[in-house]
Order: sequence, then C-alpha cells, then structure tokens
Amino acid sequence: MKKQKAWMVWGLTLLVIVLGYLGFHSLASSESRHEQADSQSFESFHNASNLTQSEPKEHVNSQKTEVSESASIDGQGVTVIGDSVIIGVEPYLKEKLPKAIVEGKVGRQMSQASKLIQELSAQGKLGDHIIIELGTNGPFSKDQLRNLLTSLSEAKQVLVVTTRVPRGWQDTVNSHIKDVVGGGEFDNTKVVDWYAASEGKDDFFYKDGVHLKPDGSRFYASLLIQGLQDK
Repeated sequence: MKKQKAWMVWGLTLLVIVLGYLGFHSLASSESRHEQADSQSFESFHNASNLTQSEPKEHVNSQKTEVSESASIDGQGVTVIGDSVIIGVEPYLKEKLPKAIVEGKVGRQMSQASKLIQELSAQGKLGDHIIIELGTNGPFSKDQLRNLLTSLSEAKQVLVVTTRVPRGWQDTVNSHIKDVVGGGEFDNTKVVDWYAASEGKDDFFYKDGVHLKPDGSRFYASLLIQGLQDK
C-alpha cells in the first residue's frame, strides 16, 4: 500500500513537472512571437517615419529653391524711367526691388527720355532691365518710341507701360505702344498693359483718375515686377 502511494506521489510530481515545462515553453514561444511582432511594428513605424520625414525635406528644399529664386530678384540692374505716376509707385516698388534705380519726374514727356538715358548710361546707372512709364503728360509719335527703343537695343529687357489718363491722347499713346512694342519690331521689348489691368479699378485712383492711392500703387508695382519675371 505504501509503495502504491509512493508511486502515485511520484506520478503526480512528474505530471506537474511535465505540465510546467509545457506551459513555460508555450509562454516562451508566445513572448518570442510578441517580440518579433513588436520588432516588425517598430521597423514599419521607423520606415514610415523616415518616409514621412523625407517628404517634408523635399518640400523644404523646394521652398528654399523658390525663396532663393525670388530673393535673386532684388532690383539689381533694373532702371525705371517715368513721370509723376512712377514717383507715387516708387516706395512700393522699392519694397520688393530695393536696388532698383527709379527716375521719376513730374511732367516728364517721352521726348525727354533719350537725353535722360544717355545721362544714366554715362553715370553707370542704366541697367540691363529697363522700364519706361511715359505718356501721362502728352502724346508721342511712333518714330519717337522707335528711336528710344533702338537706343536700348543692347538691353536684355525693356518694358513699356501703357497709360491710363482721362485725356484725349490716352488712346493714341496706348495704340503707339502696342503697335511698336507689341508688333515684334524689337526682340527685347514687351508691353505691360496698365490700361487693361486697371480697368474697373476706380478705387485705386485719386480724383484726377491718373495718380494712385496706396493700394493702387502696390498693384502697379506688382504688375511691373511680374513683367520683369515673365520670360
């Protein structure tokens, strides 16, 4: 009887040991699987994180390129010749093009531009990008405009701005500009159509319908800058 009880005890002990071993092995396998899953999850998160981080880097680089390209246009080599209209626009233009040379004068006519260009050239102030804003104070002939543009044939870019002035010569001025500048006679010239751009924007003007309030001057300046940037 005693031997039988002893065998039962040993049998139970052995059963407990076997069951304990199997349970431990199962637990260890389960933990191993969790560790592998956690490792895979971390790798997936890490890869996703790297992918997410790499995309903004490309975006940042793109932004830097855009900023760099914009920053290169600071007005260096830009000369603006105009009348009283450009005098009012100058502060807003200089905000974006601080190195631009702006030569505005009340009452200036197109017939006076050639002499001024010669003076600026002699002083080293005539840039490769030139803006002509004249016609507010009176008409000019096509030949006068052609002669002026011929003297600027070595410039990289010449912008000629149409006018908005409630006077009898407005349409003649704008017609001559479009015929000569927009007609393809000169490879380096382009029309900046202020007349068309300002259509319906009466709030931009003072009572004389010519000179510009601050918002109008900002808009005018942005139009000139756009003209310089367009190829």
